[in-house]
Amino acid sequence: MTLTFTTLGPEGSCHENAVQHYFGFQGIEDDAKIDLTIDLHEGLERVRRGESDYLVQCSAHPEVHLLTERYFSEVHVADTFVYPTKELVLLSRADVERPRSLGLVPATAGYVDVSQWEEVVPVASKPVVGAGLLAGAYESGLTHLEYLEKSNGALRLDRYIGAVTTTWVVYGRRPRFSGEVIGTKCREYLLGEGA
Repeated sequence: MTLTFTTLGPEGSCHENAVQHYFGFQGIEDDAKIDLTIDLHEGLERVRRGESDYLVQCSAHPEVHLLTERYFSEVHVADTFVYPTKELVLLSRADVERPRSLGLVPATAGYVDVSQWEEVVPVASKPVVGAGLLAGAYESGLTHLEYLEKSNGALRLDRYIGAVTTTWVVYGRRPRFSGEVIGTKCREYLLGEGA
């Protein structure tokens, strides 16, 4: 039996990267596959319809509450985990001195002061931002470091943000919570022992 985990794409997204590492952590690399979507609401529908077993969403996504609440009696929070994003950067077209437009995933708006741009273009995921920036769809974009390397000098680095540790929510059709806290024991960490 192969489990299907739907998450935000396209290929190369922070979501895909986190899910691949989650497979390793859970020891299910040979028993699971990733299904990518650009719309997490559609991903939730896939789980609800039984076309996918699980949906994984970054907790920083601005609509996490909507996915948690939409089918609360049918699709449940089954797990969470902590894992960093890919390396994030603010890039601009090298031939534009003062960029006026910014491609941005709404969940990443806290990393920059959006008032610096006249136009902010909401984009579904950071790989889409990178591709749009390379294609000239906007003059700046918050994306992954790899797009600077892919640009052959067409883009410049305006700000290095790096990999940001965040949490990920795993949704499934079977409820897991049964009245007791589900989590990783970390008493020593919480008390600052052994630091």
